Amino acid sequence: MHFRKYILFFLSLFIISASIAQQNITAQLMGKWEATDSDGITGSLNFIDSVHIIVSIPNQSLTEGTYLVDTSKDPMWFDITFKQGKIVLVMKGLIKIINEHAIKWQISTEGERSETFRQAKTDNVIVLKRKV
Repeated sequence: MHFRKYILFFLSLFIISASIAQQNITAQLMGKWEATDSDGITGSLNFIDSVHIIVSIPNQSLTEGTYLVDTSKDPMWFDITFKQGKIVLVMKGLIKIINEHAIKWQISTEGERSETFRQAKTDNVIVLKRKV
């Protein structure tokens, strides 16, 4: 009987710590992050709250969406979901907070998410700087 209580206690602690970690990461991401590529084109991620994001990519029609960060992974899994009518697009990727002024983001272009950041010819690893 005591064993069950210990298991439930430790399980509760784990769930609480995971929730706190998620909230901490979300708080660190809040705000606008920008990057400019080698062609001088600027894009951004604007984390509005713990769920909503605005993505600014030149020549793209999808901008507002929702996001989910899996803090149990390293680097963290980062998914953005866009909805247009009945069409749902999920952009899978990775994200890592480098410091309070920079984040690293990778979009999975092959459909399956990479487990680590990979620099490929497609140049899909982006370092964004916090916009003040």
